[in-house]
Amino acid sequence: MSSKYSSVKGMHDLLPPAIDTWHYLEKIAHETMARYGYAELRTPIVEDTDLFKRSVGETSEIVGKEMYNFLDKGSRDIAMRPEGTAPAARAYLEHSLHQKEPVTRWYYLGQMFRYERMKTGRTRQFWQLGVEVYGPPQAAQDAEVMELAVHFIERLGLTDVRLEINSLGDETTRPAYLEKLKAHFAPHADKMSEDAKSTLALNPIRLLDSKEEALKDLIAQAPVMLDVLDDASKAHFDEVQRLLTLLGVPFTINPRLVRGLDYYTRTAFELIARSDKLGTASTVGGGGRYDRLIEQLGGPKIPAVGWAMGLDRLVICLGEKGAAEGPVLFILPMDAAARDEALKLATKLRHDGLRVDIDARAGSMQAQFKRAEHVKAQHVLVLGARELSERKAKLKRLSDRVEKEVSLDELSAHLTQPS
Repeated sequence: MSSKYSSVKGMHDLLPPAIDTWHYLEKIAHETMARYGYAELRTPIVEDTDLFKRSVGETSEIVGKEMYNFLDKGSRDIAMRPEGTAPAARAYLEHSLHQKEPVTRWYYLGQMFRYERMKTGRTRQFWQLGVEVYGPPQAAQDAEVMELAVHFIERLGLTDVRLEINSLGDETTRPAYLEKLKAHFAPHADKMSEDAKSTLALNPIRLLDSKEEALKDLIAQAPVMLDVLDDASKAHFDEVQRLLTLLGVPFTINPRLVRGLDYYTRTAFELIARSDKLGTASTVGGGGRYDRLIEQLGGPKIPAVGWAMGLDRLVICLGEKGAAEGPVLFILPMDAAARDEALKLATKLRHDGLRVDIDARAGSMQAQFKRAEHVKAQHVLVLGARELSERKAKLKRLSDRVEKEVSLDELSAHLTQPS
């Protein structure tokens, strides 16, 4: 019998044993961030819609087409967070971190929501891991966050991932560059969709990220920001490259790389994975510098840099890596009289720190053995009247069926000894 209810399109359940891969990924994330001195931040899933309009940009696809926003019962316009940087910046300002410490290093791990066209590894409720650093304007901080991203992916065991970098200039360079882009694209407006025409008028740099086939050649021939960088931005980008080389981080300069959010300045980068499981080369993460974001939200001018990774895509790349081990012991009571004692023994062993399973239904020995094998138990132990009276039982290792008699009172020590 099936239910008439199902999950909302684009929002999926995470069930065992697939959840084991998520646990593995999250464990590596927490360990890696701690090594680099990043503290965890958790922000609400809903925020004021205007926060994303001011930070991500009203002309962005996220705000214009993809954001889940609505009026709540107090007629407030709120949105389910589509990305993590704006909420982090809001928290940084709200809690006056700029007045309390010169450098703030955060990471977050949580759900985001975008109403977008779905494909492999892209859903409408998705998970991101991200880092945010506030304070240092130096290229050394850019290099550190990129090396952190690469190291995290390497720790996961993924190898075919490349780092692409670019510079988007700053407020002194951007206006002149935008005019060059407008002059390049404007004579061909008749080839553009209505969305592309709007982008040309409001923020032509976004056309470089367009997937419209009619614009493919135009994009390839468009002016390159690297050719018009001011001296300060060029020096910053040169230093980023020098430090990445110093740290042994391979990278490729991609002069067409732009990020889809308005707050980026200077350094921008993406991590591209090649995986048969993803179908084609796919972006699994990206970020850059956003030195104007805090100021745009009403705060002081605080430099910032960070990145975010899509965990759904990383999980697909990982497959079944990190699958949890089965219980160290499965206890099989032979009858109702032994069931209570089996439950007591299981509870004691669990309190000793061991992973122990028992089937509350009891049932036949054959059915219980099948259950033990299904959950991949390492050992089984049968409890009956004789075992309880003598306080001894046979401990069977399922991998080779080797048995040994053990004292029930010393069972914990037996299970923690090396095999």
